[in-house]
Amino acid sequence: MPVEPLNSETLFAVTGLSKHFGGAAKGWLQKEKPAVKAVNDVSFTIARGETFGLVGESGSGKSTVARLMLRAYDVTAGSIRFRRSDGNTVELASAGKAELQALRRQMQMIFQDPYSSLNPRMTLLELVGEPLLIHGVASGSELEDRVAELLRLVGLRPEFRGRYPHAFSGGQRQRIGIARALALNPAFIAADEAVSALDVSVAAQNINLMQDLQEQFGLTYLFITHDLSMVQHISNRIGVMYVGRLMEVSATEPMFAEPLHPYTEALLSAVPQPDPKRNRGRKRIMLKGEIPDASNPPKGCAFHPRCPYAKDICKAEEPELREAKPGRFSRCHFAGELSLTGAY
Repeated sequence: MPVEPLNSETLFAVTGLSKHFGGAAKGWLQKEKPAVKAVNDVSFTIARGETFGLVGESGSGKSTVARLMLRAYDVTAGSIRFRRSDGNTVELASAGKAELQALRRQMQMIFQDPYSSLNPRMTLLELVGEPLLIHGVASGSELEDRVAELLRLVGLRPEFRGRYPHAFSGGQRQRIGIARALALNPAFIAADEAVSALDVSVAAQNINLMQDLQEQFGLTYLFITHDLSMVQHISNRIGVMYVGRLMEVSATEPMFAEPLHPYTEALLSAVPQPDPKRNRGRKRIMLKGEIPDASNPPKGCAFHPRCPYAKDICKAEEPELREAKPGRFSRCHFAGELSLTGAY
């Protein structure tokens, strides 16, 4: 099946992406349960060399999007087009096992927990060198030299490669994860809450490291987090997710200055400002209720039960993600009409 090619500036194009879990009865005596729509009709692009941030409350579908893009999960519906290193475009949603095996060299992931994502029985040489062995890239002394080089890149001493993960701090373990992700010279890295388990100062050091590596190797990042201050620092553009849907997509600075969706406004109201003058007159928006059940979302706009601006149309009709301002998209019936407060 022919795949519509991507332009030279685009690395990923996600269109109408959906992932539903469950929905089928396990036994003949059991009733069929509604499917959990973890990701529902999500569309966005990521340009080569940029960092696309994905934010939202826990359970909004952020990590599921990353796993779908890397094909760790099968896709329920939608398209994931990826521009390979040779310039050709491939459809990841329907790619076979053999094709995916080759493509995984170009797409890697940094996991959230540096304590559980590293096998405690493997040395750094084995952990960082494993991708090289699996893909037949290096072995023996060549593998040892490559691992030493990768450890230097992330600020760890090469002589540490004989040690086990328990000998390192959380920040150092995450650097080991970064070195492992870099082993195959990928074009794209998905960082799933990569610094959320670290102290603020250590997290900042690792973020700066990721930015330096991005500049050095031309990397493209999908940066998933719930920390809006962190995503503001590292991201070129941001997508805001809620109950499996993208509610807003925008360049970082315009979003922080003037959000287009009430949910984004609520998230930004929680961003602390170090300058006391900026905090004057700012109000924290406390959303009522809980995030809806993804297996039974409310009719109309999924955010309307918690939205302070909701009207009758919000309860009856689901809004589309539309371009409310040039290059800025919002899933709100009144996008561009509401006067929403940003982070500053």
